[in-house]
Amino acid sequence: MKVFLLSSFLLFGIAANAQSEVQSLPTGKYETVFKKNAGKWERGDIILLEGNKYKLSTSNETGDYRFSGAAQRIFFTSGPLKSLFAKTSIDNNSPVIVLPVEENDPVGFKLSAEVWCYYKH
Repeated sequence: MKVFLLSSFLLFGIAANAQSEVQSLPTGKYETVFKKNAGKWERGDIILLEGNKYKLSTSNETGDYRFSGAAQRIFFTSGPLKSLFAKTSIDNNSPVIVLPVEENDPVGFKLSAEVWCYYKH
């Protein structure tokens, strides 16, 4: 009985954790706001395009990105956000791209506050 209960709790914990992870990033607009004051990020919104391409709403320059569900990260491999540290999360059952301050300072992206990029259909 103890083994059954332990197994049940473990399976429930794994299932609950898997539901809070981003499985894929849909293409479209991700509206950027500062988490602290809800102001807009001056670089614009992130627009994920077909074929693992992206651009910013304030520029026509495109770049490449790669999403890792295992790492819960999005890697910008070229373009205006190259080397930017970005992780993913879920907010109200929608994917969110998070740009943390601490991880981006050493790579030259000076953010005044954490930026959250909310998926807009």
